[in-house]
Amino acid sequence: MNALLNRLLPRFLPPAGAQLDTETRAKLMAIVHKASPSGTVAAVLLPALTIFAFWDSADHAALLGWGAVMLLLAGGGLWFYLGYQRDSASMSRSAHTRKWWGHMRGVAFLTGLTWGSSALLHMYTGSAVFSSVLYLLSLGVLAGGAVSQAPVPSNLIYAGVPVLVPNLLLAEVAFPGHGIYVQLLLIIYALMLGRHALGLQGTLVRAIQLEGDSRRLAKQFQEEKERALHASEEKSRFLAAASHDLRQPVHALVMLVEALRARNQSTVLHPLVEQVAAGTQTIDLLFRSLLDLSKLEGRKVLPTLEPCELSALIRDVMSQFAADARESGLTLTPRVPDELYAMAEPVLLRRALFNLVQNALRYTKRGGVLITARQRRKHVRLEVWDTGAGILPDHLPDIFSPYYQVHNPQRDPSQGLGLGLAIFKECVRLMRGTYGVRSVPGKGSVFWFALPPVPAETVASVREMRAMAAAEDSKPDKLQGTVLVVDDDSQIRKAWIALMEAWGIRVACAAHGAEADKLFAKGLRPDIIFCDLRLPGSENGLDLLERWQNTQPQARSALLTGDLKSAALAAAEEAGYFVLSKPVDPASLRILLRRWLRTAG
Repeated sequence: MNALLNRLLPRFLPPAGAQLDTETRAKLMAIVHKASPSGTVAAVLLPALTIFAFWDSADHAALLGWGAVMLLLAGGGLWFYLGYQRDSASMSRSAHTRKWWGHMRGVAFLTGLTWGSSALLHMYTGSAVFSSVLYLLSLGVLAGGAVSQAPVPSNLIYAGVPVLVPNLLLAEVAFPGHGIYVQLLLIIYALMLGRHALGLQGTLVRAIQLEGDSRRLAKQFQEEKERALHASEEKSRFLAAASHDLRQPVHALVMLVEALRARNQSTVLHPLVEQVAAGTQTIDLLFRSLLDLSKLEGRKVLPTLEPCELSALIRDVMSQFAADARESGLTLTPRVPDELYAMAEPVLLRRALFNLVQNALRYTKRGGVLITARQRRKHVRLEVWDTGAGILPDHLPDIFSPYYQVHNPQRDPSQGLGLGLAIFKECVRLMRGTYGVRSVPGKGSVFWFALPPVPAETVASVREMRAMAAAEDSKPDKLQGTVLVVDDDSQIRKAWIALMEAWGIRVACAAHGAEADKLFAKGLRPDIIFCDLRLPGSENGLDLLERWQNTQPQARSALLTGDLKSAALAAAEEAGYFVLSKPVDPASLRILLRRWLRTAG
């Protein structure tokens, strides 16, 4: 018999799980606690209904005695429920669990004894119907216990055995001639409930452990996120603190090159000066993009798109590769309309095109690279054609992934890192564009990306503004007037002097407010005051301009700043002051001077 049970029990009952930690035990006991009120109500209601229905089918004293025992169970259940709640508010989780874990088992054993005592009623009745009802009650209690006590399987032993044993022993008394059949049914039923309860407990334990793991991961993620945000804030603070000093030499370079252009009279030097000016503009653009990268890194807000003229940008990018293409014996050809606009972010557009051309030249050994741009009905499409090695179809889905290189399986760093196309993809995504590639192995590839078109009315406005700027630049007369520049950087002051004198404007410079006040005392009456927002010590450009409004009412005022996120800058814009960001764009500055000096002069 024992050998038979040893073979059958593992089929019905799953193996025991690992030892549970205090947190898991506490949560399992809390589930048992939630079921306690329903068990207490059942311990009063079901016996009362049974006694009322079968009052004439059994000995009255026995029925009343059983009812009193069940009231004892209801009292125990109520004590457990209220005491558990009371201590949970005043005890630590571990101490609370240790105390009430044993009490929970005691209540489970009391539950088994009281419900099991109903089997004694079989000896005080001759009604088969009443005996059947008592067995149904016992089966229901076992089923309810399998669910309510499943979180703690040991409770099933404390509660189930006292219910099961009396019913097994008195099965022949309740059903003469059928006792063995009833006993077998009870055993099979109990084994099935036990298996179900253990399976349910395993599910609960896994759910609790998964919840704990999720919380730990969430906490770890939050900590890592906070560290990343802290690092990002530190970087932003560094850029904000350093941007003013970083902008100064670029600001001076832009103004000095513009002064050189204005003063140059040599036709021989003119192309060289224009190349220097173009290179300076590129440095200016890349420098601005460097300081604006922090805005794009979070990807919370997509960059602002603006009308970009493609012809000049494509030719500028091609000029950066012209020498390399000639040295490799390759042709580099543009096919772009004279005037074509797309909605883009200039830095991202330049980087996307730069990476495509660089990639095409790297994998092209003979022939050349063709760059095309054309307007379609719903977008503007740019393409880079090459006559290189091409790409097998199996590789096409992966070529835009970081570090993926079709023709560099040895990961030779001299052939690049495999980031060019991944960066290209990210640039196009940020500009709300689409991209793709077509390739024929051995013949070459075509990489393309499409951008939103510029509305016709916007194109008209851009043309009008360019015409106005060209008309201003074509005027032969030099500007007339007096400008005061207040900046603590001597290099910047020298650049202002060179540019203003090249444009025919009288210029005076001061390093700080006190020096400017001395110039005013000597009779200086400027038409325009350009004042740096950040000055040495406690001086602030906004405060100085506010003061000079009273002493120099004839002067127009503008603030110069390399810090685009300060509270002082926000206050200046709110007060209505004109703000020029460093490095100052010479074309925009010239338009401003023509407007203000004409009015002032």
